[in-house]
Order: sequence, then C-alpha cells, then structure tokens
Amino acid sequence: LERAIHDEERGFGKMEIAVEKDVLEHIAEKADGDARKALTALELAVLTTPPVDKVVTLTLSIAEESIQQKAVLYDSDGDQHYDTISAFIKSIRGSDPDAALYWLAKMLHAGEDPRFIARRLVISASEDIGLADSSALQIAIAAQQAFEFLGMPEGRIPLAHATVHLATAPKSASSYKALGAAMEDIQKGATLPVPLHLRTRFRKELAEGSGADKAAMNY
Repeated sequence: LERAIHDEERGFGKMEIAVEKDVLEHIAEKADGDARKALTALELAVLTTPPVDKVVTLTLSIAEESIQQKAVLYDSDGDQHYDTISAFIKSIRGSDPDAALYWLAKMLHAGEDPRFIARRLVISASEDIGLADSSALQIAIAAQQAFEFLGMPEGRIPLAHATVHLATAPKSASSYKALGAAMEDIQKGATLPVPLHLRTRFRKELAEGSGADKAAMNY
C-alpha cells in the first residue's frame, strides 16, 4: 500500500496524497491478506476523494467506506463449512475455549444453522467428554432445547455456554471407543449367542419353577 501511494509509474506517486493515522492499517486488516482487495480499496479511496488545495487526504472514515466490512469466507455446503465445524470440534477436544468460541462466532456470523451446531455439541458431549463429565451431555441437550425456546439472537448464548463447558471439561472417549471395539468384533463375526441365564424364556421358566429356582433367579 505504501509503494502504491509513492510509485510514480504504477501508483499514485504523481499525486499529492496525505494519509491519516491507521488508514493503511485498517485497509490491510480488512483485506485479510488479499493484496488485490487492499489495492482496489486504496484506489477507490484515492479516486473518489476530492482534493483540497491539490491534496487528497485519506481519513479513516474514507478507508472504512472504501474497504467496507470484510465478508467472512464461508460456504454453507462446501469446504469452509466442514473445515470450520471441524476446527470448532477440535478446539473443544483440545480444551481451548477461546478458539472454540471464535469458530462458534464465525459460524453464527456467517449464517450457519444453529441447530447443526447444537447437534455437534451433543455429539461432542458424549464422544469427547463422555464419562469424564456426564453433566456435559445434559448441558449440551439443555443448550439445544434452550435455543429452540429462545431462537436467535438470544439462542446463541446457551450455545456459547455449552461450548465453554465442553471445552473446559475433562475428556474421556472410553465409552465411544468401547462401542467401536464391540462393533468391530461383531463385524468380524464374533456374534455370540445370548447366555442361557439372560434369555427371556429361561427367566420365565424359573419364575414358574420351585422356590429354590426363584431364589437362584433373584440371586
């Protein structure tokens, strides 16, 4: 941006331009790493600002108008959608509440369906926190129900509440991993029959038998 202002061949070096404090910093920040966007905003600011005594003065308000508010890069059904929710869940899993809240805010700002976020919180409560803090599932379910009751914009508050609780809670994937191991055994052919003492018919027969049989069943 500095070179564009002073370069006489490819920039505005032949013009008299005065740049107030924080103007270029604002444009650079809002351009979010996109040099073309930053240079376009600078060009718009220079060419639409009338000179006073042959001097074009760029103020912060002019810079804000030329760059506008940067759009959040987010597509509801593409890579950004999946990348952002992945970053959200991984931040919870990594016990980083600040990062989790950032990704939550980005999704809400971009128009993500809050119900989708709530579902992911419920899943994370059992998958990532699990038995280490069983209240996490209760809080995630409560946040989902609170959102349905409140709607937006207030509904974002219980979602944030649940996000921070899950991110700061201890983690245990033991039940999730154990279920996966059991399913893997079944898929490999380990389909065990139900033991006799656990079958419904066996219990009915005991119930109809002698007192000693009933005592054994109760034991």
